[in-house]
Parts: sequence; C-alpha cells; structure tokens
Amino acid sequence: AADGVVVEGSTSIDESSLTGESTPVQKNIGGEVSGGTINTGQTQLVIKTTTTVEDSAVSRLIRLVEEAQSNRSPTEMMVDSFARSYTPSVILVATIMCTLPWYFGSEIGRQWTLNGLIIIVIACPCALTISTPVTYAAGLAATAKRGVIIKGGAKLEAMGSVDRIVFDKTGTLTKGKFSVTQLNVVGTSKTRQEMLGLLSLMQERASHPIASSLVQAAKNEGVSVPRQMVVTDHQILKGEGIMAKVNGQQHVFVGNRRLFDRLGMFDMLSSSNQNLIEEWEETGGTIGFIGSRSNGIFGMFCVKDSVREEAKDAIKELKEAGIEAYMCTGDSDAMAHSVAKEVGIHEHCVNSELLPEDKLNFVEGLRRPAPKRLALCRQKQYVLFCGDGVNDAPALAAADIGVSMGEGAAMALEMSDVTLMDSRLTKLPYVIEMGQRVLRTVKENIIISFVAKFTVVVLTFMGKMTLLYAIAADVGVMLLVTLNGMKLLPNDTFDLSRKKRSRRGRRIVQQRDGLGKNTDFELVQMKRDRTESIHSADLSVSEIV
Repeated sequence: AADGVVVEGSTSIDESSLTGESTPVQKNIGGEVSGGTINTGQTQLVIKTTTTVEDSAVSRLIRLVEEAQSNRSPTEMMVDSFARSYTPSVILVATIMCTLPWYFGSEIGRQWTLNGLIIIVIACPCALTISTPVTYAAGLAATAKRGVIIKGGAKLEAMGSVDRIVFDKTGTLTKGKFSVTQLNVVGTSKTRQEMLGLLSLMQERASHPIASSLVQAAKNEGVSVPRQMVVTDHQILKGEGIMAKVNGQQHVFVGNRRLFDRLGMFDMLSSSNQNLIEEWEETGGTIGFIGSRSNGIFGMFCVKDSVREEAKDAIKELKEAGIEAYMCTGDSDAMAHSVAKEVGIHEHCVNSELLPEDKLNFVEGLRRPAPKRLALCRQKQYVLFCGDGVNDAPALAAADIGVSMGEGAAMALEMSDVTLMDSRLTKLPYVIEMGQRVLRTVKENIIISFVAKFTVVVLTFMGKMTLLYAIAADVGVMLLVTLNGMKLLPNDTFDLSRKKRSRRGRRIVQQRDGLGKNTDFELVQMKRDRTESIHSADLSVSEIV
C-alpha cells in the first residue's frame, strides 16, 4: 500500500501499526495518511497517493528490518573461525608426531606413533560437540514446555547475558485495549443507571476503540443498551465526538473537552470536578464527557490502556537481578510516564513519541561494542527489546535479543528471537535464568573436558597412558558432560522459585547503587503452559495492511 494525502472526508485513523500510538489520530483534508493504517471511523476517505509502494512507510519499515538483520555479531564470526581451524590443527600435530620421530629410529617412531594416536583420540572434540547441543536442546525443551519459543540455542545462551531490556508500551507493558478507569455522574439530573444507559446507547454506533470500552463498562455494571429509546440524527463531530437526538426530543453529546468548551458546558462544572479532571489527566488517561443542552454535563469518564497485571512484578524481578529496564513508545509523554510510574520504570529511562526509526536508533545506541574476548568469558552486556507491533520490528531485529508477545503482529513474531506464547511478562526472568544456567553448564562442560584431556595428554608424554585408557577416558568424559547438560531437561520437580540471585546480577546492582547489599532475587514459579506452533508469517505488504 502507498502513502497519500486526504482530499475528501474526515475520520480517525489508527496508526498504532506504524507509530505505536494507541489513540486514533484525526485526519482531515490535507492530512498525510500512511499505508498500513486503519480507518476506525465511519466516514470514507478519498486519498491521493504521493508515493510508490516501494517508498511507502511499510516498505521502509521492512528495509530497516532487513538491514538490521544483515549485521552478524563478532561472536558468530569468532565461533566460525575457531571451528574451521581447530580440527585441522589437531590432525597436523598428530601427523607430525606419527612421522618425524621415525627418522630417529624405529623404537622411537613406534612410541611416538602410539602417542600421536592417543592425541588424536583424546583431542577429539566429541565431548563438546555432543554435550553442547544437548545442553541447548534441554534448555529449549524446558522453556518450550512453559510456553516460551526460542529460535535457537545461541539465543537462549544470549538471554543469560542480558543486562538491559527495552520495553514497548502499547501491547507489551499494557494490554493494548482501552479500559474505563473512572466513570462519574455529574449533578443530580440523571441517575447513574440513566447516565450509563444513554452513554452505551450513543457509543454503540461509534467505531472508535474508546466506544466499545464504554459500552463494556456499562455492561459490567448491569446496564444494557436501552432498546426502547430511539436514536435519530446521529452525527460524528470532527475531532470532538458525536451527537444524536434521543426519542426525538433533545440532542445528547458525547466527546472531549473541545466539544463541551464550544457548547459552553465545561465552564459550568464545579471547581471540584475540574480539579478531579486535572488529576485524571496527570495519570495519562483520555478524558470524555456526556451531556445535553437542557441538563449540561451529567457524566464524565477517563479511559486508558490498562497495564498488564504482571508487568510490575516482572520489572521488579528484573531490577533485582541487576537488569536495567527502559521504555520506548509512540504515545504521549504524559501517558508514557504514567505507565512507567505504575510498572516501576525510572523516569529517566522513559522515551516517548518515538517513530520506528527512533526506536531502532535508541536500541542501537544502547548496544556496547563486544569485548575482544571469548563469548563465554566476557561480562554480560546484551540489549533485549520486547515488543509486539509491526512498528517494533526494526528494533526487534536490531537488538541482541528480540522478544515478541504471542498475541502480537505476525511481522513482530517473524523478526523476534523469543516468543512469549501467552504474552506473560513474568516469563522473561525465567528465560533469563534458564539462559544463565545454560551458560554455566556449557562452562562446566568445557572445564571438565579440558581438564580431563589435559591430564591424559600429560600422562601420555610421561609414558603412562595407553591407547585403551585414552579411549575409555574420552568416552567417559563425553558421557559425563552429556549427562551434565541433560540436567536442564524439563522436570516437574524443578522449582525456579528458589530464593537465589545470580552473582553477576548482585555485582551489577552493587556497582550501580553502591549499597553493597545482598538482595535476594526470587523467580516466580512458572505454571506449565500449553505451547502452540508458530505458523510462518507472510510478510507481504497486503497482509501487513
């Protein structure tokens, strides 16, 4: 789909797929409209295209994703380089040991040939090449059993090296659905049931997302749409709200402050109600009113995208583990800081009114150059981005680890490395802990393998090792490290709620706050969840729209 300009009509456009802004934006004649956005109003638009499909906002978004994914990490290149050089080096050393000593006599040649064969046997990396995939597979099986799909063992290992997490707001920290947080009756002209009845009657015909939340709020209080009332002359007021005649007698209005300022009703509110409205606005909610010319404003409400119940606990656990939490959103500054305060994210870590390109730049700015040391030996410094929308796809691809919500957009699922199938944020600490366990197990296997092999090599050069013992030692070490990796397999008795804190997390917290206190890191025990297979996402522009 191409971008364009409105030449006829006026309506509300849902731009959340591109900008992350949860509130629909009013578009009038001359307003720019992007392909991939949705007309949530009842008015049809006539749009003049201004770009080709290749230059549209959606196409640019896809190109950003492709560019971000094309950059290979230094760790990947290091592992490839090591794998290409290790085996030939061992074979070369063993060949020299089996050939050159023959020039010094047959007895010496036979002895060193035996030693060379022992070196080939004991230096074989089978213990690591078998146990490492087993360790990854066990960790992946454990996370999959709890409803977390991870695209590969390398990503699981990297999860254990995360020290910064960037959250999208809408659909990630929040549910992505509006809910009514405040709904008050004003004055005595209408009872609460009468006000709710009129409100649901007016909003039933509106297609705005806020309308459905108001109708649902009335139903929750046992008030259904009063079918006996007749609604006529229903009109959408551009950028203000709606109006209609009820039973052919009076016009009822539902809308924002701009509408009721124009009607001269807002100033008629008492000072206490106006102060209450200011308090609601500070929470980042959207304020609306219902009234009529004869009665003035007789109801006011505040709606906002509700925060996920588990978000605060998840961020608390991440902080206790020494992981820094950030928030990036396309929403307004007031709404962003309101959500951040509710879930426990520091104000200086909040970034609002961002476009997809801004989110991408922010994530790339957080990433630190990888130290030129082995991946298993360096301190954690990975950036994780957690989002759910199409607008999050570039940032998901650019981050070291991209985590998407299972109920998110298909493009976000495709670009992410980890998917939370039930969209519960409390599984993030669990996956990070599992990544740390995988990393520790891999280190243990490497140490066990190299210590055993080094011991055999020393005994070989001392002349106290036979080929049979070398084979037994190699097979024994292989079985030991393989069983060590299998301990991560899913087990019903495995309890992650033990009060334990990773050493790295404790060290990082102490360095940041200077308190030197040992704060326990408690991971909430996860319930077993059904996992669902992820269908391959069709990234065609038509589906994105």
